[in-house]
Amino acid sequence: MKTKKIIALMLSLAMVLGVAACSEEPAETQGAGETAASAAETQASVADETEAPAETISQVVEVSEYNELAIADVADEDDEVVVYGFNEEVKNLIESYSDITVRYEQQSSDTIQQVLDNVLASGEDAPDMFACDADYARKYMKSDNTLPINDLGIAYSELSEMYNYTLQFATDDENIIKGLAWQACPCGVFYNRSVAEATLGVSEPEDVAPYFESWDAFLETARTVAESGEYVAVSATGDIMRAILGSRTQAWIVDGEVTIDPVMEQYFDLAKTLHDEGLTHETSQWADAWTADMSNGTVLSYWGPMWLAKFSMALDPSVNDVPNPTSGDWGIVAAPGDSYWGGTWLMASKYCNSKASVAQIMRDICINTDSLQDMANNGEFVNNISIMDTLGHDAAFGLEWLGGQNPIPVLLDAATQIDNSIITINDGAINDQFNAVVESYIQGDIATVAEAESAFIAAVEDAGIV
Repeated sequence: MKTKKIIALMLSLAMVLGVAACSEEPAETQGAGETAASAAETQASVADETEAPAETISQVVEVSEYNELAIADVADEDDEVVVYGFNEEVKNLIESYSDITVRYEQQSSDTIQQVLDNVLASGEDAPDMFACDADYARKYMKSDNTLPINDLGIAYSELSEMYNYTLQFATDDENIIKGLAWQACPCGVFYNRSVAEATLGVSEPEDVAPYFESWDAFLETARTVAESGEYVAVSATGDIMRAILGSRTQAWIVDGEVTIDPVMEQYFDLAKTLHDEGLTHETSQWADAWTADMSNGTVLSYWGPMWLAKFSMALDPSVNDVPNPTSGDWGIVAAPGDSYWGGTWLMASKYCNSKASVAQIMRDICINTDSLQDMANNGEFVNNISIMDTLGHDAAFGLEWLGGQNPIPVLLDAATQIDNSIITINDGAINDQFNAVVESYIQGDIATVAEAESAFIAAVEDAGIV
């Protein structure tokens, strides 16, 4: 798979970011016991399993790439700070890392856009700050409903450690940054060690990695795993979709027309092969059967970022009331293509009356190195290059719920290679249309790839996106 050349764009004077000196071992926090207590014992062998990157990964900072406005001098005009979110995560982060007291209004993932659209249109009970998932965050950052971070008194020089793709994602049409993220979400392949041993005869990351190093290798791996009659390589065909989606070099819409990158044509063929040869369990992402496969010992791999393993797969006992019984029996290797999945961005609404407090919350969660270090120690891939580079080189760092492995070296390269310059506000909706057409094709309702592509283009046009 051709690796996209990273064009690192960011903030003030051109500079190269290096790794900070290794920090002292952090104080034990919730969940840190498993990352630190067993690390000394487990990492001697883990160091051989997961090769740390040979050099520090750096990014070139260019002030011209983002349009910085005058930095405002801000103050609060209201005693109450209102924050809207779609889950408890932002609320918990504010309580853990900020001294600002907020009124947190939690909406469901299904309704938050409608709620936000209503309150931002009327101004009635509008939030000072709100959190958005990657699927719809750009909709708000590209609108006049959100404020540039410069209007909150935050300078771009404060963002010099952030991964460029998270800043690309947060700009409006004038290339002004309007949102901040505390996490980066590069993807890898989480694999079940016992299933790998039973089907491939190997279980350690360095031995499993070649089975996922290319799409041809993955397909052969899927066939080998299925030969047993007891296991499959992936539960759902869609599990691999984002790894291919992240390899695109063309946007979905180019010069007002729907464009299908050649790598997406490859996905039609690969998905069809997986289906026709019975190489998956034919589940759908987020369906009960898909979730059940995470713990029943029949599926080799799940593909995604750290949050997928920690929370959705429930591998981290410190953050899950009912942890996955297979916790500790998983490892991680690189996917055939670089990609990211998800992430949450914090934005100030145009009705913000508490600019100083909102800016402080953003700094406390997304910029403060002590906060980010603590998150990283507990298995979060945080939006700070130096912290993640240093942790990736730390031979004493490992996660018990990943069999003692340090997952960071696997994800570092993907984090710097991700390019969000082709992502539009409609990508979430277009991806849904594409997945629906792929499903029709693999089920035989559409006869050829050419017909499937025509159906996809028609669906996007009918949706009014172009």
